[in-house]
Amino acid sequence: MASDSPPARPVKTAVIVDGYSTGTFLPPAFARLGVDVVHVYSSAEPMSTMLQPDPGAYREQFSCPDAAAFETTVEALRALGPVAVLAGQEPGVPLADALSEALGLATNGTALSAARRDKYEMIEALRRAGVRCADQYKSGDPQALADWAERAGTYPVIVKPLSSASTDHVYRCHTAAEVLAAARAVLGSTDIFDRRNSEALVQSFLEGTEYIVDTVSVAGQRYVCGVWEYEKEILPGGKNIYNLDVLLAPDAHPVPELIAYVDTVLEALGIEHGPAHAEVIMTAQGPALVEIGARLNGNMNPGFHDVCLGANQADLTALAYARPREFAQRYAGRVYAPRAAAAVHSTRTELRGLVESVDREAVERIEALPSVHLVGVKLGPGKRLSPTADLLTSPLRIFLTADDMDRIRTDRETIQTLKDAVYTVAEDERRPSVLLLGTDKYVMQACVRSGVDAVVVWGAAGYDHGLAEVPEELTVLLVDDHKSPEAVLMALHRAGLGEHRFDAVHTSDEWALVTAGVLATQLGCRAIDPVTAVHFRDKSLQKRKVAAAGIPAARVTVIDDVHDVSGVAWEYDKAVLKPVAGAATARTAVVDSAEGLRALSRRYRADRTAQRTFVLEEYVGGEEWIADGFVYGGELLFLAVGRYGAPCLTMIDEQTPLSMWHFDPKDDTWAYDRGEPVVRRALEALGLRDGVFHMELFHDPGTGRLTFSECAARRGGGLIHEQIQAKFGIHLGEAALLSALGRTPSTAVERRPGIFGTSYLKGRAGIMFSCPSPAELRALPGVEFARVEFPAGERFLGDIDNTNHRVGQVLVSAQDEEQLSARFAEVGAWFDERLVIAPQGVTGREIRAWGRELRPEADFRDPLWP
Repeated sequence: MASDSPPARPVKTAVIVDGYSTGTFLPPAFARLGVDVVHVYSSAEPMSTMLQPDPGAYREQFSCPDAAAFETTVEALRALGPVAVLAGQEPGVPLADALSEALGLATNGTALSAARRDKYEMIEALRRAGVRCADQYKSGDPQALADWAERAGTYPVIVKPLSSASTDHVYRCHTAAEVLAAARAVLGSTDIFDRRNSEALVQSFLEGTEYIVDTVSVAGQRYVCGVWEYEKEILPGGKNIYNLDVLLAPDAHPVPELIAYVDTVLEALGIEHGPAHAEVIMTAQGPALVEIGARLNGNMNPGFHDVCLGANQADLTALAYARPREFAQRYAGRVYAPRAAAAVHSTRTELRGLVESVDREAVERIEALPSVHLVGVKLGPGKRLSPTADLLTSPLRIFLTADDMDRIRTDRETIQTLKDAVYTVAEDERRPSVLLLGTDKYVMQACVRSGVDAVVVWGAAGYDHGLAEVPEELTVLLVDDHKSPEAVLMALHRAGLGEHRFDAVHTSDEWALVTAGVLATQLGCRAIDPVTAVHFRDKSLQKRKVAAAGIPAARVTVIDDVHDVSGVAWEYDKAVLKPVAGAATARTAVVDSAEGLRALSRRYRADRTAQRTFVLEEYVGGEEWIADGFVYGGELLFLAVGRYGAPCLTMIDEQTPLSMWHFDPKDDTWAYDRGEPVVRRALEALGLRDGVFHMELFHDPGTGRLTFSECAARRGGGLIHEQIQAKFGIHLGEAALLSALGRTPSTAVERRPGIFGTSYLKGRAGIMFSCPSPAELRALPGVEFARVEFPAGERFLGDIDNTNHRVGQVLVSAQDEEQLSARFAEVGAWFDERLVIAPQGVTGREIRAWGRELRPEADFRDPLWP
């Protein structure tokens, strides 16, 4: 007979506080053990920034947002006779500690609750226990945080909130100014748990590889669920971009040392019961804690972990609370035994906009890859997709497992070609429009690829040169001089574009930089600020500004009129004379005396040089380095550090072809460690907020000191674009365009091993008849790209007097610098042998003899007529 009485309650009940995110795996884990669950919110309203608990998984729901509700909640739970109270996610830790303690259950207690949530208190607890940890300071005053960093005297430092997660508002800072800005950003925000950040934390930077150590404990006896290595990239802007979490073997280095260290952390923080998720960096001095949460790993998936580890943290946690004796017998004091290779991949995107739909076919293509266990699609229709800057903005989480890591890494590479097809994103109805001054082919290419309308202002000199080709999708305005605001504005009005709504004005031309800023002011759109542009053009102004920021820079004297230096005091042992706003080392010379200066002045006066304002700079020796990259919102997002084969002036003096290459950020970390702080501070001093840059520095190999030389707010010349794209997969033309339009450029670096460098192809004095084609050059060993710029039929001047003096350029790859130099020499010699130049300054007899050598099969003698 059916009964009308309610069914009997399960014998056991567990209480989960804030069961967000991976806390959603706890109810089914307890259910598999016959344990019912109830839920408690620690806030008045659910936290909207996280994956919500499933109400249907819980028998009852409670809310305990403050002390006034605590006793009522304790009594309501006591009536249920619970066997456990535990946190489902980070914000629930303090309340779970308090409730479990009040109910007399297995508990970590309230004495150290703050240290398990507040990152400052966490590290201080370790310090009191004698456990290795970072130095740190907290404050609600940004200036106090910056002052502490200055007193500590060691950069970089980390600035972050006290109680957030998922790399939310975590900044790596290299100067007091960066600390100040980061602290203001943190204090002006809420954390991912919807709580206002009233204080920020600054910590010493822990240099080394970062690892995950996950545990579950009963009465202080822990089981290690897994140790994973983070494969991630810390961008120059300081953001953590995660790639793979890779499962390590329990006996692999340094896993045993990490486990032993985490045991001391668990003890110091009083984590005796339940799960823990620790992030630890293996420094040169040994392991040091980044932070630890008394909750499940946010990247944990039960089915995935069962496959690769034979157990998962959620089920182990449920067992620890529901059947502690069984847990102790089976797991206490032990470590995991992997069943397969495994990794968790957090994908990146540069897409931006509202998600219209999720393409299930695209998801299924990823799911079909051999090692893919599960694809976690994090966004649904109506959600906003943003370029990835941290874990929160990673759009997909993909769990991979296979017999070996090679299979996983192969599938990971395939995922990169599929991931952006998962989301269909709504685009802006109006296509953006940009005014381009000059013909940078890579910016124009980016316009076509990015769906940006462009009006290209083409000056007469560039048009007549004939090398550039403008895509047919773009509009061309021919003008006398694209550097003249007058010429450009007149051309716009003639074309009916005087009232056109441009979103930005952009130029890659050094000489048009100020013009772009001035025009944008008139047109009411984005561009570099004219005053900022002036500081990037005027070499005296930029050096003074950089020096005022405490960056080593050469002393400088302005010469108002180089045609008359009679009033210029000689203050240097050795100096460099150059135009105040020049480029490509044109009319740049080393001067070692006042008489040498006067001699150059007489020569320039005789030449009637158009440029009259020059600077005299203190000579700085050493290697000449280059730094190329881009900033957005004042933040350095990408940086490539490199060097010239020889300083530019040495190249001109010795009449040798210019060469350059970029250091590998993995193999040459020392170069980035030296270069990055100087580059950051210089860009900040010069005020560049958005755009690409090319900086030159002098490096003293003996001391490691870097001295600022000069910086341009445009892409570097030569084959810098091609070199960056070959080595790092970064498209500087696209970065320039997007930053000009107010969009975050892609920072998706795809580093290729080896070294990639550029070498100029010299000519010889005379009229060039012919030379090898780019295709013939590309067929040579190591040649990745070639450009021939000097046209046949033109007269080539023999003496190299600037760094643009060349017939062409080649981009060459090699295993190391020695092989690169050898290939430069081989390509240069091969090119020279096939270069056909008519000799100059010779008699007709001599040039006829040259002609016979050139075409031995042809007979040009004057024959007799019978």
